[in-house]
Order: sequence, then structure tokens, then C-alpha cells
Amino acid sequence: MDLKFNEAYWIAIVDALGFGSSKINSILGYYKDAKSFFDAGLDGWRLCGFLSAKNIEKLRAMSLNKTYKVIEKCENLGYEIITIENPQYPKKLKNIGNPPGVLYVKGRLPSFDDSLCISIVGTRSSSAYGNKISFEMGYKLAKAGAIVISGGAIGIDCLAQKGALQARGKAIAVLGCGINFNYLMANKNLRDAIAQNGALVSEYPPDYRCFFWTFPMRNRVISGMSDGILVVEAGEKSGSLITAKMALEQGRDLFAVPGNINSSVSDGTNKLIKICAKPVMRVEDILEEYYHLYPELRQVSDVNVPAAHTMKKLTVPDEDDKNKSDFKVPNKSSNREVLDKLSARANAIFEVLTEKPMVVDELSELAELSVPEVLQAITELELYELIRPHAGKHYSRI
Repeated sequence: MDLKFNEAYWIAIVDALGFGSSKINSILGYYKDAKSFFDAGLDGWRLCGFLSAKNIEKLRAMSLNKTYKVIEKCENLGYEIITIENPQYPKKLKNIGNPPGVLYVKGRLPSFDDSLCISIVGTRSSSAYGNKISFEMGYKLAKAGAIVISGGAIGIDCLAQKGALQARGKAIAVLGCGINFNYLMANKNLRDAIAQNGALVSEYPPDYRCFFWTFPMRNRVISGMSDGILVVEAGEKSGSLITAKMALEQGRDLFAVPGNINSSVSDGTNKLIKICAKPVMRVEDILEEYYHLYPELRQVSDVNVPAAHTMKKLTVPDEDDKNKSDFKVPNKSSNREVLDKLSARANAIFEVLTEKPMVVDELSELAELSVPEVLQAITELELYELIRPHAGKHYSRI
């Protein structure tokens, strides 16, 4: 087994300290490398001054045997493991307050530090206007030579990445679960295309499942890899606003597309413009901020965006989609196939759901699951678009 850049040690350390730990930078500041930290042992950990008693207790339980299994799994799947010691690790990400100790990659990371990197984020419940703008921004940014980063979700995220791929540019999808986990199977073909023309990235081991907390944590990686973040459409409580907040905390530039003041999916973006974001009416509004930093960026004011049929909302397939070989999306008849891949608790919640909205406590009682288990199941069902949220934290079947 070919171990590079202390892969096994970093995987063990992250497993002990937890994802998103701010102690990663402290380790690099105090020790030469991960192996030196690992070898310091109990006495060294107590003396370094930045570890809590709980940290030390978990570090004592570290096992390299466990991490070797993760490495072997990655080798079998063809994933690359990039530790924070690896020269390929993006310097932009390394400089945030809590960078991941390990990145798992399917595909090939482009040269982040020599390229303009723009994240495009927004709601999954995007409008036709949002889809069009997201595709156009992804396409033109890629044509200009920028790397387009997003979270791989349905809606704004995938339209931006589809635009980048249509432009034969580089796209990066940062996932909120392990790359090998069955996440949003409706987007599998798009993720495969991204892996061939850029990379799928996650800080979670290959089979790590998604939880309600993994996505907000993932957002710091999206913004951390980027020079700037463009929010296309986002409601007032959209998760995209978490990315925007993290971007500001990390010193990144924030852009937003103005939206219809009568549309709920524009409440968040319009608020960002009112408070701090630069409004974007054309892609040059973004690019003009970076020409002096990246002289090789190309002018794209005269670039024509492909025909409108390439911008259809991916969640609603039509007859034309059945004849397309790229980016196909299963229709509703595939729900049974999706349910077979869900966790037992998600299936239990789906079985008790009806078209009448129900609150979490009611679902908990009917499914005989704890409230935390219900919340995890709801997150999973939302990801597969099998559940509809309503006001007051009510939920129903779609």
C-alpha cells in the first residue's frame, strides 16, 4: 500500500478530532507533520496546549488499522486522498480557520491556486429564470477560464455545473457525504461527467452517509476553495446563505443576482445585495474584479450561450430527455428503486407520511423513532425529493 503525505495519520487524526475541527491548523503550527503529532503520544498532546481532555481521550483511541481500510477502499474505487500536507491541497482552502485535514477526490483537482475559482450556489427549488442565469454564469465563467465550484445539488448548483461542462471548462462538486454514498441518484450522470472533467470532492470517507449537519459543514469547503461566491437564487432561510456567511468570514468576495421582489426564492439574494453583496447583471460584473489577479482570464462579453433546451430544469424530465445520452434524470416511476437504497429510518418515515402535512413529533410517534432519527430521515428524503416541507416544520409526501 503506497502511503503518501501521511495519509493514514491524517485520516486517524480527523476521525478522532471530528470534521471541521479548528485544531488542524494548530497541529501544523506546532508539529512538523501528522506523523510527528501521532508519535508525540499522550505526554506531547497534553503539553501542546491546544487540545482538550476530550480531544486527548479520542486521540488515545486512534487506530491506523481502521484508516488502512479507508485507504484500501479509496484505492479500489480509484479515489485520490489529498492531505493538507500534500502540495496539491488548495492553498486557498488551507488558509481558512478550519480546513479539512483530508480531501477525498474522484477525478483530478485542477490548479486552484493559478485559476480564478467562483462558487455558484442557490436554492434547489429554482425558477426558470434562476436556471437560465445559473447555466449562463457557469458557461461564461468557464469560457473565461474560471473553475466553477458548487455543491452538486439539484437546482442552481447543477445548472451552473452543467453550464461549465457545456463550455468544456472545469467543474468541481463538493459533496456533503462520501463520494461513494448513494446521494441524489437523479444527479449521478452529472456527477460522473464532473469527475471526468474536473473533480468530485468530499472531506468525508467514501461511504460516509449524509446527515443534517454535513451540508452546512461542507459549505465552508465550497467557499474556502473560492475567490468569490455567486448566489443566484436563495430564499430567506436558504442554506446558500450559510455559504455566503462563511464566505464573508473567510474574506471571500460575495456576489448576488437580483431577483423578482415578489418571489420567495429571491428574498435571500436581494437581502444580500442590500447588505453587502455586489449585484451581478452580467458575468463581467464578476470578472472585472479579477483581471488584475488572473491576467489569463478571457473576455466573454461576445460569447453566445447554447440554445435554451440545454437549460431545462433537471428535476422535470420531458420526452426530449429520453433521447439524450447526457445528464439523464429518472422519472417519478423510479421512486421504488430510490427507496430501496434509503436507510431503514428514512423508509419508515416515508411509509407513515401522507399528503397531509405532519409535524416531527407526530412522525416520531407513528414511526416509533426518536426525534433526531426523524430529522435525519427527513434530510435524507428531502435530498431524494421524496418529501415536501411546509410552514411550521410540517412535512408531507410529494
